Amino acid sequence: MAIPFSLKTIATIQTNEEGIQGVVDTLLGLDQHILVSDYPFGDGGPEIIALVGELGSGKTTLAKALFKTWGSTETVNSPTFGLVNEYSLPNFKGILYHHDWYRVNEAGELYDAGIEDILHEYPSKQVIEWPEIGDFLLRDLADNYKAKVMWVHIKHIHDMREYRLSIRSNESV
Repeated sequence: MAIPFSLKTIATIQTNEEGIQGVVDTLLGLDQHILVSDYPFGDGGPEIIALVGELGSGKTTLAKALFKTWGSTETVNSPTFGLVNEYSLPNFKGILYHHDWYRVNEAGELYDAGIEDILHEYPSKQVIEWPEIGDFLLRDLADNYKAKVMWVHIKHIHDMREYRLSIRSNESV
């Protein structure tokens, strides 16, 4: 499923699975150093990282590495059946959420599960696997609620993975 708005690629990394920490460091480093003006719709809302890729591309592996880098000491599991898992971080006053929308068949299920309210929580850090079904929610967060939404497209190429890190562009599709 295609994302119905333009993305601006800010980095592309190719590595094997052992290089995942380098991807995390680049992703979080970019998040800290991108000028607020580079986030065309604001800054100051929830921080969201949307992971896009085929089954087995490494989305959960990247999510686990992000949580570990953020300081989570809990075992991170993919929340496929519950849609979202909640974690706390020792030095962060907000909540860390791990979403997996793989089994969502229609957008209404996200509303029924209260996902819209969770996405609006601030401060929060949120990682979303299979975000395409709710891309309109992420667009609304960026447009109207100053959320920082970074997109990571993961492509599995033989024994390597390509990570394309993007933010929303001002241009419409």
